[in-house]
Amino acid sequence: MTQYIKIFEEFLKKEIDYNNPKNLYDPVKYILDSGGKRLRPLITLFITDLFTEKIKNALPASAALEIFHNFTLAHDDIMDNSLMRRGKKTINSKWDNNTGILSGDVMLIISFEILNKYDDSKYLLLSKKLTETSRLVCEGQQNDIDFSFIKHISEEDYFDMIENKTAVLIGCSYMFGGIVSDLNTTEVNVLYEIGKNLGIAFQLEDDLLDCFGDEAKFGKKIGGDIIEKKKTLLFIFTQAKLEDNKRIEFENIFFSDKIEESVKINSIKSYYETCGAVDYLKNKVQEYFINAQKLINQLQIDNNKKLELIKFSEKLLNRDI
Repeated sequence: MTQYIKIFEEFLKKEIDYNNPKNLYDPVKYILDSGGKRLRPLITLFITDLFTEKIKNALPASAALEIFHNFTLAHDDIMDNSLMRRGKKTINSKWDNNTGILSGDVMLIISFEILNKYDDSKYLLLSKKLTETSRLVCEGQQNDIDFSFIKHISEEDYFDMIENKTAVLIGCSYMFGGIVSDLNTTEVNVLYEIGKNLGIAFQLEDDLLDCFGDEAKFGKKIGGDIIEKKKTLLFIFTQAKLEDNKRIEFENIFFSDKIEESVKINSIKSYYETCGAVDYLKNKVQEYFINAQKLINQLQIDNNKKLELIKFSEKLLNRDI
């Protein structure tokens, strides 16, 4: 993956060559230079390499995805009033909310603009999918906001939300590799479904790591979702499993602002474990990963390439990329 990162970073730096107004483009360069795993561009580059071994053809599509992703992060930070991301100040913290909005907007525009490097037929396919993905991500974000005002969320609604907020962009990353590689429509659509299933598994794993992960490896404070009262699958399963008095006790702790943070985190984690929510979530992660494997086996490629794709997808899920 190191070779992909090197080529990608060189391309991205060359393409983001905007300077004026300074207060518009400095924040764009700041967030794009602030790290991150580059998962989405790595996916597109890997898929293109797997099918054609011509990764340079995938650089504009990969850059579009990464710039789009950072647009969503810039706006997320404003909505969440976040002060830090990836160990650095957010745009809204370092500058202000207005700058965060405008810089986010221009990243969205650049993500489409950079796709102009492709011929008309590819541009049409790529821009159409990115347009659809943009809308779905916004729908997912709004659902996530709405959930903060609702006490009881169904499992179905939760899966719909994470599919749109997280999984469709992972699916788009797999699909972009297929489009750039000139695969047929069936293969391209299968790649999208592979990515979408892995994206759901990835988000579920993220929910688990937020509560039970290694803080140094995870890169975030453990228990953040509990403190922010995020209704993840762990919460939804536990709330549904508990009976009357126990459920009321659990909800009182979860929604309280008066309990010391570490006490609250440990208490809620204990509920998650004893109710079987942790095992349930792990099984769901495996279920979606198996779905992705089955879809990989539908692709018209040789078995060695299928194994490569499965191994890559495992690494993606395990944060080993």
